[in-house]
Amino acid sequence: MVELSPVPLRRVVPLVIVGALWLTLAALAAAADLVVRPASEPPLRIGLAVGLPVLAVGLGLLLVPRFRAWAESLDLTVLISLQGWRVAGFAFLALYAQRLLPGSFAWPAGLGDLAVGLTAPFVAGYAARRARAAGPVVVGWTAFGIADFVIAIGLGMANSLTVREVLPGGALAPAPMAELPLSLIPTFAVPFLLVVHLLTLARLRAHPAEQAGSATRAAGQQAAVRG
Repeated sequence: MVELSPVPLRRVVPLVIVGALWLTLAALAAAADLVVRPASEPPLRIGLAVGLPVLAVGLGLLLVPRFRAWAESLDLTVLISLQGWRVAGFAFLALYAQRLLPGSFAWPAGLGDLAVGLTAPFVAGYAARRARAAGPVVVGWTAFGIADFVIAIGLGMANSLTVREVLPGGALAPAPMAELPLSLIPTFAVPFLLVVHLLTLARLRAHPAEQAGSATRAAGQQAAVRG
């Protein structure tokens, strides 16, 4: 088990606060039917909901030194461990079994999320033990996580998962990904965890020697406790 010191955890508090506000706004948007769209409308809302926060954070890391310094101070294992929530991708497979989601979306998105979520604790533990030597593994794992999201977003748009179609007789077909609670996946979970991936890469490239020193000190403390 990876032990986390309270100081790095306190640095994550702003991320938690922003996440809570973001989740609230996403829920309010879904409740106001702002996520659902007619078939004649392009998926601009979802595109903006996912793309704008990621773009803003990316630009912030490049152009705002104070923000970049905060990102570089975060605990790498905490950032990696947050991706463990992606085991919730199992819900896609469950909804496919109930014929609520198409297999062309549910299988790639569900299995990809499960792969990232189930391996997150192991990658976090490896990063804590190996420090700088874990860099290539974490970068590769993060790249896979980002690619999985990009593929899922593309498949979701291709399958029109936020479209509420009008059925013969005037009834409205359900649009599960545009209604609570599943609407929180494209409007909150995906962009938030994409942002976490960017923060992970920013933290990984910062102060590699410091990371190695921290791991060495942690190993020494554990040895002292065992002794």
